[in-house]
Amino acid sequence: MFRWRFHLKYPQFTWPKLLLVILFLSLAGGLLASYLFLPRVVRSPLAGVTLPAGQAGSSGQPAAGDEVTPRLLFAALNASGARLESLHLEAWGRLNTSFTDAETVAGLAQQAVTGLGLDPGAGSGLKCQDTEKFHSSTWEGELQPGVKLFLSVQSLAGSGVDGETYLLLDLTGEPRNGEGEMVAWQGKVRAAFRPWQVDPHLTYGLIGVIPGKLTGAERQQRARAVLAALEARKVEGVEDDELLSISAYSNRLPRSLAVAGREVNVNVALRFHTTDGNTYLHLGSPLLGGEY
Repeated sequence: MFRWRFHLKYPQFTWPKLLLVILFLSLAGGLLASYLFLPRVVRSPLAGVTLPAGQAGSSGQPAAGDEVTPRLLFAALNASGARLESLHLEAWGRLNTSFTDAETVAGLAQQAVTGLGLDPGAGSGLKCQDTEKFHSSTWEGELQPGVKLFLSVQSLAGSGVDGETYLLLDLTGEPRNGEGEMVAWQGKVRAAFRPWQVDPHLTYGLIGVIPGKLTGAERQQRARAVLAALEARKVEGVEDDELLSISAYSNRLPRSLAVAGREVNVNVALRFHTTDGNTYLHLGSPLLGGEY
């Protein structure tokens, strides 16, 4: 569901309103559109993402084994030989199955911000957008020094009298404690959803840097090292002169998505950037967000 914030890592958010409208329209149509519109050339090669049965985010308990995901992804990045540069964690969960009025949406957003130990009046303050069939309340600021947070409660009217209301969180930052930092973010995110007894859907992202431009064979070798560390099998991929992107499935990762009828839960991409002459390795689970 979200967006990168750092130059040559995750570019600055530009989507808080338009993207989330698109996101929830997609959700209403039965699609998972939580993968962003990054200005970096190519989307994930897989389309038509839908949530598997049993992953509706309606339970207050974490998915079995979900806590192992950060450890597995960090080990896979290390296996690639890339230097870790930035972290990203997205979370979304359905708070209720009704179209909620604007005042209540703003109250839910304030509750979520306060639940994270933050001041709703700090940062951007709560910003609301309301139409006949869509209400949102968003907040942007720092979760802690160097860690950007985007939070939004969105309510979308359904085709009938019902609708859906969601909470979304997006965190990005430069690594200070590596895996431990991602685990700490994971705990904070879950705490934000706890008042509604919702187990959020989590999307993890790591970016590593490899000096210089790799040959096609070298990119393949780095990607294979990542997949081998995760014991993952390739599902689909794309490649050109500057990009390699592979979507895969690993039994070791606890959550997956059904994409065009096939299960995927890890995405690795390597892209060369002429602006600084380095190759960036993007690693995400269950998929990378948007374009890179």
